[in-house]
Amino acid sequence: MPITALVIQYDGAGFFGFQKQKTIPSVQQTLETALSTIFKEKIKITGAGRTDTGVHAWGMVVSFEHRKEIVNYHKLITSINALSSSGVYVLSASIMPPKFNARFSCTEREYEYWILNTKYPYPLFSGRATWIHVPLYIELLEGQFKDILGRNNFKSFAKASSIKEKPTEREITSVSISRSKECEGIIKINIRGSGFLHNMIRILVGSAIQVSLGKTKMGLKEIIEKENRISAGITLPPYGLYFKRAYYKEYPQINNLYYSEVLAK
Repeated sequence: MPITALVIQYDGAGFFGFQKQKTIPSVQQTLETALSTIFKEKIKITGAGRTDTGVHAWGMVVSFEHRKEIVNYHKLITSINALSSSGVYVLSASIMPPKFNARFSCTEREYEYWILNTKYPYPLFSGRATWIHVPLYIELLEGQFKDILGRNNFKSFAKASSIKEKPTEREITSVSISRSKECEGIIKINIRGSGFLHNMIRILVGSAIQVSLGKTKMGLKEIIEKENRISAGITLPPYGLYFKRAYYKEYPQINNLYYSEVLAK
């Protein structure tokens, strides 16, 4: 059967995570309902990542099989957006090779955590960034993250109940921290890697902030070596976290879905 990939964007505030739930709204359920209506067959989607309740996405890749041929992808996108919840929209779509799978073909995932580092909270960033009124210094944060690049056991930075009898090694390929040029006070922590454990990024960033503020004596490298969640710092709120994009070494055409296909023409 043909396989189609979509790049979607969503506001996590309106959903109880990406993965389908029985009685509460999810991104997966919303899209599957819309697609099943359009194709007049049961459609099941697969996502590059499974974001938690309240986590947002700039560009999540999803894929699905379908029997009906798609003649006009623009019409498909507008139809999905008309039928789905206002909190999730399709930005681009394309037919993909037979073996493509948004989750299992993905080689790297990129997330970004937003911190509002101002004296007083900004209402326009409520539910969009985590407010921290104590001054943060990028140099100190960068010093922590450079020590955990590469493959490590991130057991200390995962929700304990989610990793029982599961492998906890992951590879972080890059971390960059910057102050937004457009929005004064916003600090963006961008983390890219092969995959992430449950709550891993929120705990990593929370721990790095506590270390930089002198609230814990152990650095991130030492916390990794402890292999114990108790050693790590706080779990930051979900609403500051964004799934930025997914990477596919064997499917370079996905790049077009992130760039050329989303621009107004």
